[in-house]
Amino acid sequence: MRPMADRLPNGRSHITLALCTILHGFTHAYGSMLVPLYLAMQADLKLSGVRAASLVVTLYGAVYNLGSFGAGVIADRFDRKTLLAIGLLGNAAAIGGIGLCRAYPAILALGVAAGLFGTIFHPAANALATSHYPKMPGMAIGLLGIGSGLGFFFGPQYAGWRAHAAAWQFDHIAQWQKPCVELGIAGLVCGVVFLLVGRDPYSQPGRKKSQRLDPLLRRRVVHIACALMFRDFAGVATLSLAALYVQRAFGMGVEGAGLFVGKMMLPSVLVNPLCVFLTPRRRRLPGLAVILVAGGCMVATTPLWPARFALLALCAFQMFQTGSYAVSDASILERVGPEVRGRVVGLFLMIAGTFAALGPWVMGAWTDWLGPRGLSQRAYFAPFGLMGIFMMVAAAAPRLIARLGQATTEITPAQEISPATMGSVP
Repeated sequence: MRPMADRLPNGRSHITLALCTILHGFTHAYGSMLVPLYLAMQADLKLSGVRAASLVVTLYGAVYNLGSFGAGVIADRFDRKTLLAIGLLGNAAAIGGIGLCRAYPAILALGVAAGLFGTIFHPAANALATSHYPKMPGMAIGLLGIGSGLGFFFGPQYAGWRAHAAAWQFDHIAQWQKPCVELGIAGLVCGVVFLLVGRDPYSQPGRKKSQRLDPLLRRRVVHIACALMFRDFAGVATLSLAALYVQRAFGMGVEGAGLFVGKMMLPSVLVNPLCVFLTPRRRRLPGLAVILVAGGCMVATTPLWPARFALLALCAFQMFQTGSYAVSDASILERVGPEVRGRVVGLFLMIAGTFAALGPWVMGAWTDWLGPRGLSQRAYFAPFGLMGIFMMVAAAAPRLIARLGQATTEITPAQEISPATMGSVP
């Protein structure tokens, strides 16, 4: 049998990673595009409060993460390329359905369906990306992370723009639903392309039989997730909080809020690979601690800034917050074998992500509770301050990650981007 490197061309690895990055963008665009639309949804569907609108995003996130361990088991046993394509196709169809549906209970059900298909992405994609580049798993995760920044940037911004400017008409579709239909169609097209072009090297003959997750490794991953879930909550909650904050405290409309949230996430497009590049080997875990503490300090100060500087403050927070994902993911996956990476990612997300998924509903309920006080910046010191505390609590994670053992790679930043290490598989 020929070596696997001979059976999988180097160029195909790069194409697959690029497509995975695009899929990553769609995944987070779908999870964040409704954020600037909460108030429009509430008014159009005559909902009882913001928390009812944000519940759609919370259900999406909760199901997305609760199913992650099961998705990880599947990702370690079956073709990851096919799983990723199915996940995006189903996710896109459900989001498009939200754009066509006028009944609130059905919209909630479609949010659950979108989460069920979305749960496939991270376990399969993280394992697939690192399997293409076993000599540089950290940088593969960093490049894959570009997609999250693109999704968080493009999703809210596109939704706010199209909810304001889309002129086409169909049946009784409301303005806030039109971006759901448009992005749903785009995701269906991208899913078909990935199904035809992507490749999974471990789907070839000779792929190792899936092994059970070691109980000690399982416990250590649980401990890591219990620390980093506070960071994940802060990131997800702040996205919704920021959109509500600028609409209520600064009087922005839906288009302005979408643009604000999109710009807030833009720096993370480059931050993910940059943070991995700047924290190689023994710098990875100390760097993660510094990033988390700095992000906590930044987000807590948000209500102190006037409107023209609030965007800069939240951009800085998101640079630290999203950068910490790439560094923590790289730190963990460099310490576990490729045959169990899907389940490790899935177990982590099942705990940390499910807790984080409560963020949109909590922020919606908090905003409802503020009532008329929510029109003042001062009313937001408590929620932004809590997000800062959560980021600092998560700074306990590097010590827990270190218990996984030494990283399996000893590649310097220069080596990680050299032609020798960009090879597909050994």
